[in-house]
Amino acid sequence: MVEVLKDSIIRIQSSTNEWMDAIFLVKKEEEEKAKEVLQKAWDDFWEEGEGWCYGNFLEARLVEAGIAFDAYYADTES
Repeated sequence: MVEVLKDSIIRIQSSTNEWMDAIFLVKKEEEEKAKEVLQKAWDDFWEEGEGWCYGNFLEARLVEAGIAFDAYYADTES
């Protein structure tokens, strides 16, 4: 079956670390809030994220905000 989903895609990537590349799927109605949460989390990661995997850090912030999501990470060996 092929269908169009109503979820939104938010991509986060680093311009200096090519392995830091992730896509988050969120519900359309939570898109703006998720974008704001992820932007703040991405900015905070560089100051507060020592000892964290960047993906875990971002996911934790979405969970704290009560936003449902699916996350997918780039495989740089592909």
